[in-house]
Amino acid sequence: MKLYRLSWFYWVCVLLAIGLWAGNLSGVSPLPNTPQATRFAVLSDLHVFDTSLGSSGAAFEAYIAADPKMLAQSEAILDAAIDGIAAQNVQFVLVAGDLTKDGEWVNHVRVTRHLARLERHGVKVLVIPGNHDINNSDAVAYLGDTTQPVPTVDPQMFRSLYERFGYGQAIAQDSYSLSYVTEPVRGVWVMGLDSCRYEDSKQLGYPVVGGRLKPQTMAWALNTIQEAKTRGKQLVAFMHHGVNEHFPAEPAIFADYLVEDWAEVSAQLAGAGLRVIFTGHYHSQDAAYPMDSTGSPIPTLCDVETSSLVMYPSAYRIATIEDSNLEIESHRVTAIDAPTDGLPFQQFALSFLQARLPALATYQLMSLFGLPQQQAAQIAPLVADALIANYAGDENPDAYRQSVMNALVASPEPMHTLGLMLWGFWLDPQPADNDLTIPIGMN
Repeated sequence: MKLYRLSWFYWVCVLLAIGLWAGNLSGVSPLPNTPQATRFAVLSDLHVFDTSLGSSGAAFEAYIAADPKMLAQSEAILDAAIDGIAAQNVQFVLVAGDLTKDGEWVNHVRVTRHLARLERHGVKVLVIPGNHDINNSDAVAYLGDTTQPVPTVDPQMFRSLYERFGYGQAIAQDSYSLSYVTEPVRGVWVMGLDSCRYEDSKQLGYPVVGGRLKPQTMAWALNTIQEAKTRGKQLVAFMHHGVNEHFPAEPAIFADYLVEDWAEVSAQLAGAGLRVIFTGHYHSQDAAYPMDSTGSPIPTLCDVETSSLVMYPSAYRIATIEDSNLEIESHRVTAIDAPTDGLPFQQFALSFLQARLPALATYQLMSLFGLPQQQAAQIAPLVADALIANYAGDENPDAYRQSVMNALVASPEPMHTLGLMLWGFWLDPQPADNDLTIPIGMN
């Protein structure tokens, strides 16, 4: 009898020890919730374009002149980026919207086929829509001098197309948008926020560029952040539109690249405990914290913006979570399997942009500052130069550029304001843009 009781007591103790070790009785595991190191990639603004829709003729060239994307090379660039990412031993990839040129059904299908290549490498892919991707009336084929509408997708189609790339793996979804949460690796939650206004695009009959987070979606996001903290999960977020000002003139002249009420949205997300959000939309390699009244960064929520693959510098990011820090490094596509006029790809991409940006800058100078065309054309290369530096990130103007901008600032209006705007493009407060470290421990 004594032996029986001893044996019974012994096995109860063993089972209790096993249960406590596994966290089954307490509900909290003593093992680390986050893997020792989580490694992932970030892409944005792929703007994939199937050249069967037409990549020559007056109509296509007019589009490229007004919006200088390397559309004819888009699939080759994406393939090169995928090859580079596959060699980086990442566990998942975030794609922060604008997957297609203008939401064409055929282009979405092409995107899914490319992303499936990452799956075959054992890499999970998570996507969120951009302003180009849904209910886009600009979805057209190019037929010489004219265009012809082609089928686009609605929100339900988008969700279905990307079932394998986030939506089918969601552990929670917002009822009012295409926002969702996944846990691609143990202990790490990824929250994809849908900031696009495709319902407005459908109602208005033209694609709406700006973004917003619906009140219900914002409430859902804040609840998700709190839930992540409660469960001890490390949280990373991504969305298409920015939540922090990336240069001083952005809210005034490029407001559509920030989400509506961006400062309040950023403050609420940061106040809830979010420390990093990956964005796109503006096609720039830039990282920005909120700014205080003196223009100094407040190290709370970092908005890490990633460039477009189809515009110089054609960059993507590799991020590693380790010890509550997020280490981010930037990579560029350096070679593609497509004609580049005999130039190395990075030189081709830069030349492509340099050939088209001054004309766009001339128009903007005439529109914003009321300059005569001749004067605007003379100043346009300065603006194009500043924009390209901003796209590349880690801007550092040389002495000549500084002297030119200082001279403009010392001039009467409107040159004074133009000088301030140019300085805004070149100024680069902390953190660094391309390679940086962000503390992301949940508060």
